[in-house]
Amino acid sequence: MFKADMMNNVDYKRFVRYFYDPPPRFDEDSGASIWLLGKEYASSSPPKSITTTDREDVVEIESSADSRDPSSSEATASTAVTEEHEAKDGETRDSTDDVLRVEGQNIPSLSNDPADGAWPHAFIDDLESRIWMTYRSNFPPIPRSQDPAASTNMTFAVRLRNLTEKEGFSSDTGWGCMIRSGQSLLANSLLLLHTGRDWRLKNAQRPPESAVSTTQAQILSLFADHPSAPFSIHRFVSHGAAHCNKHPGQWFGPSATASCIAALSTEYNSTSHTIPGLRVYVSQSTSDIYEDRFRTISATSSSDPTIQPTLILLGIRLGLDRITPVYHEALKRSLTYPQSIGIAGGRPSSSHYFIGVQNDTFFYLDPHETRPALPYHENAAEYTVEEISTCHTRRLRGLDIKEMDPSMLMGFLVRDENDWEDFKRCVNEVRGKKIVNVYAREPPVPGQTAERKEAVDEVETFDDEEDDEEDDKTEKGDDH
Repeated sequence: MFKADMMNNVDYKRFVRYFYDPPPRFDEDSGASIWLLGKEYASSSPPKSITTTDREDVVEIESSADSRDPSSSEATASTAVTEEHEAKDGETRDSTDDVLRVEGQNIPSLSNDPADGAWPHAFIDDLESRIWMTYRSNFPPIPRSQDPAASTNMTFAVRLRNLTEKEGFSSDTGWGCMIRSGQSLLANSLLLLHTGRDWRLKNAQRPPESAVSTTQAQILSLFADHPSAPFSIHRFVSHGAAHCNKHPGQWFGPSATASCIAALSTEYNSTSHTIPGLRVYVSQSTSDIYEDRFRTISATSSSDPTIQPTLILLGIRLGLDRITPVYHEALKRSLTYPQSIGIAGGRPSSSHYFIGVQNDTFFYLDPHETRPALPYHENAAEYTVEEISTCHTRRLRGLDIKEMDPSMLMGFLVRDENDWEDFKRCVNEVRGKKIVNVYAREPPVPGQTAERKEAVDEVETFDDEEDDEEDDKTEKGDDH
């Protein structure tokens, strides 16, 4: 009886966390730095007094930038929050427009916007500048799979939601969150590479209509919700069905997502584009990186070993039900590397894109909000500010490391030789149990590291099939 009651309590707490993430309290007392993709923000300045609710491990800040009319810069945070909670059919709206800013030398160190929770102003601006991919609706249908097993592996909610979709899936709500997290990881890699680390959305937020064609718009066009876009959800699903045994309507795991990113990047790089692509190094079942293989992938050519910008993707599992505590420090430290491009992971069968950390709280962008499809424009100048704004948010969410799923996809962007050497230095300076290891040569038999008996204890193998078995137990996780 006691055990049953305990289980009921746990289930109730999980149910509440899925549907209500209370805001975090700005932790000025510890003096701990805030990190966002390798950039540090000090928290030494005392914040203004605010009232917050803190419930254990899942936290959220609502943004006054949400659901605003672009013409009104004085809309209140309470109005934005009310509009979001009144949104129907699971769809919410978000806009980065009309955040009232103080320019010049009088910019405050902490945000003046009550909905920003008094977090450092520069930190929230950085968060807002990252590309945020979410569920989308009303895009050209993705045909259903003819494989009889495809529908049986979908969650009940996805099957029910798409009963009337005769031509296929015109929305990825309920099943595409890991794909969206993977898109976010890749899109931000390209953004950081081509615009620089200190680029901010406000620099291009209200350009003249004739000047909307920016590097950012060109990058976003690559991820439009249309079969013609090189990194669209249509392309991800097509590769997943052909090579990863993942079909439309099914939840992708980190391994399948990494495979899609690598394959689509290779295909994209084979043609000429305004925005150069990335080389991709993928390790599906271990966090070991082999320098000889990395240099083969990143080299300019067989005769020129110069390192070209390369995205390293590590599909790993750091425990069974929870991340093993011995890895906590190393995982937190990974987001402080200059090469960090974030982590696609989250709760079981419910992916988030983690980009920052303070103490034990990991900050993330949440794909579980449905917006109208991002249109595809061959000419980036055709993108409107309103369309671009759907890919950005000032809403900060956080999850305690104890609640994170142990299966994840870690990303690191190595730009050149100096970056590679610095990355190797960073991974070797981790205190405690290391997650990432760099070795000179790949072993002769793939996956076999006879010299390192401790490797089994360091990182558990990752397997999408294991995730599929867990999906039946946690279907509700990707349907909120």
